[in-house]
Amino acid sequence: MRNFILLLFLPFVITYNVNAQTPITAALKVSGKVADITTGKPVEYASVVLLRQADSSMVTGAYTSPAGGFSLNNITPGIYILRITFMGYEKLEKAIRVVEGKNTLAGTLRLQPAGKVLNAVEIKAEKPSFSMQIDRQVFDAGNMINAEGGTGTDILKNIPSVDVDIDDNITLRGKSVTIYVDGKPSPFGDAKTALQMIPAESIDRVEVINNPSAKFEAQGSGGIINIVLKKDKAIGYNVMFNVGGATRGEGFGSANASLRMKRFNFFGNYNGRYEAVNGSGYSYRQNLVADSSHTQFFSQASKNENHNVNNGGRWGFDYFMDDHNTFTISEGVNYNTNRNEDHIFLNYLDEAYQPLRNGQRTNNSHNNSNNNNTNLNYKHTFDKPNQELTAYISYSGNKSNNYSDYNTQYHTIGVDTLPNANKQNNTGINGNRFWNMQSDYTSPIGQKGKLEAGVKGTMRHIDNNYTALIYDWNVKDYVVSHALSNQYNYEEDIYAGYINYANAIGNLGYQVGVRAEQSHLKGYAVTRDTTVNNRFFNLFPSVFFKYNMPKNQNQSLVFNYSTRIDRPNFDQLLPYINNSDPQNIRIGNPELQPALSHKFEISYSEYYPKSNNYMSISTYYAQTNDNIDRISTLDTISGITTTKPMNLATQQNIGGNVSYSLNITKWWKVWANLNLEYNKLTSITVNNKNFSYGLNGNTQFRLPGKVSIELSGHFRSPRIQPQGTFKAMNGMDFGIRKELLKSKALVVALNISDILNTQQFNSHYETATFIQDYDRKRTTRFIRLNIRYRFGKMDPNLFKKKKPQEEEEKHEEEKPKEGGGRL
Repeated sequence: MRNFILLLFLPFVITYNVNAQTPITAALKVSGKVADITTGKPVEYASVVLLRQADSSMVTGAYTSPAGGFSLNNITPGIYILRITFMGYEKLEKAIRVVEGKNTLAGTLRLQPAGKVLNAVEIKAEKPSFSMQIDRQVFDAGNMINAEGGTGTDILKNIPSVDVDIDDNITLRGKSVTIYVDGKPSPFGDAKTALQMIPAESIDRVEVINNPSAKFEAQGSGGIINIVLKKDKAIGYNVMFNVGGATRGEGFGSANASLRMKRFNFFGNYNGRYEAVNGSGYSYRQNLVADSSHTQFFSQASKNENHNVNNGGRWGFDYFMDDHNTFTISEGVNYNTNRNEDHIFLNYLDEAYQPLRNGQRTNNSHNNSNNNNTNLNYKHTFDKPNQELTAYISYSGNKSNNYSDYNTQYHTIGVDTLPNANKQNNTGINGNRFWNMQSDYTSPIGQKGKLEAGVKGTMRHIDNNYTALIYDWNVKDYVVSHALSNQYNYEEDIYAGYINYANAIGNLGYQVGVRAEQSHLKGYAVTRDTTVNNRFFNLFPSVFFKYNMPKNQNQSLVFNYSTRIDRPNFDQLLPYINNSDPQNIRIGNPELQPALSHKFEISYSEYYPKSNNYMSISTYYAQTNDNIDRISTLDTISGITTTKPMNLATQQNIGGNVSYSLNITKWWKVWANLNLEYNKLTSITVNNKNFSYGLNGNTQFRLPGKVSIELSGHFRSPRIQPQGTFKAMNGMDFGIRKELLKSKALVVALNISDILNTQQFNSHYETATFIQDYDRKRTTRFIRLNIRYRFGKMDPNLFKKKKPQEEEEKHEEEKPKEGGGRL
């Protein structure tokens, strides 16, 4: 820990060295003023960005002063584009030329208020629903009508290559994925939990990073999904209320608010959700080797009811200390209560399909948990354009209490009396403490180069105390089961450092980097006297190339390579026995080792500015060594299967992806994605391969009366697993949204999830001792209504004191005194 804290000072040392070694050309300045075209008043805190005309890359930027003025320093001679943006105004761009030896005066740039009306037709700029960057795909969440009223999970159901099963588990191209929120790892546990805590209306966009660079943590062979939340940092206030419900027994509501003054930006939100979801399942197994009771065929049907209450919030503030230093402090809390009831019906048949015995099991469980997260962020910018230093520290805590009871009654055919029921009570107390610290430094080198470096440390500590009590009919009381009980302490420490260098040669841009991670996973099971103590050091190189076509800058070709890792998580390493399903037991594996992946991808993209259409074509290859997956074995005596995670095989994936965003008319647009993939698992004990494909489609209509309609669907063909296949999945969703009031402040949305009621989970297993088919279904078809109301005022002069009239007039007459150049 002490060594890591010392490493946090590394970026400051790099800052000094780079500044000392990088020559600075003669300092030139671009200055000007931004004003409202109608009133002539200055626009305070407007965003001013300077872009190179050749490739639209950003050089530097600033916010305007209370008087509307701006000054951009250390600018080299050349031709540039000034881009001015501010909420409530149309974007303004102006070309300027900076000449040697002269400061440049851009003059007064006058912004046009947003929303012109021509012949009763509103002209409105929209973000593209899909775009491609050098290392990621970007999807606009605001365009997803059928996710209105849902959570982050519902947003991801509309993203290509992302699979969301009926239990809301997330994978990317069939691999595990790491969830980021605003560029940082989610503080609230696994991907499923993190996404369920985020209302869909608070998400601005989703960034899918299949091959992350060395800047990002290496965990997750599938890549990273970054959830970018909406932010309002313009002077003024903004408030949004959201309320709704669904026919499956769901109610929800949220409130978001922000208040920006000159030096402070306060923000906060609260959301609550109640769900009552029913489900069912059926499995049919053929034992190729009969057990001791001569069972040859076994079937199991189940029904369950799940009630979940989740509520929480987040609040904090940004403090803009000066033009170069910003601090952000935030606090988040979340409370969750879950109640689940399962009814399982079991049937045992002999080789002639005659019943041998049957059984009924009832499982009841209750869970209460609370989460808290505290964040401190710091950002420092330098006088040198695009040079910055950031740092943050985050602490998360989780506590949960679990209670469950299992009651199983068997009946043997031909026997009149029933044996005593098997009864089991379980209690669990869990605690999770998670520290996350990181510091990053970025500095330009020369005209096109950029250096990035940083260090990071994550420390997680988990305490798990699970006690299982079995009812002893001889003593008429519950006694502790030492075979099922487990007290476990686990600690995971990961320390990392990285360096990236980017530059360009003509139209070819490149980025090379390497990340080093030292990991220590250690755990001890008190009741089983079992120890986990794994240390490993890994280097993760990454390479990116982007080539802009000389004759068409809207075309680009990208190649990237990166390495990733899947470390076994706490649940997989924990030496537990989960017997909630008496015929299908799950256990952990303390001997698991990490799995390493090598990933290559080549993509071509083209943007059509006249039509605003977009196309992307890519091909990829990934190989994972010591792939972690679950494997099931049958006890031929008891007839019980045991499922255990293991380092099974080498997995290879070769695929291709095509995405196209098409604006057919101003009121009709279509987006589609096709993914083709060949999968292969190879080892001494496992050999499986198949060809699979997936198709996502979406079409939106903008109708008169401020009405929008969306229809989306997806299909995924069967995909392999070590002992069989996951069967095909498909679904279709519909949404309609109506904007009300003159300002469109009130929005009503109605959507129908899984119109055809086809969303379900199916799997097929084939082994040397059994063949099994397993189907599960939850309430996926439902109607959801969502109502959203938003109000606020964004005005740079909102919190300014009124000046005397003569002082205002004098201020308007002031002119910049510097000379300038022009085209």
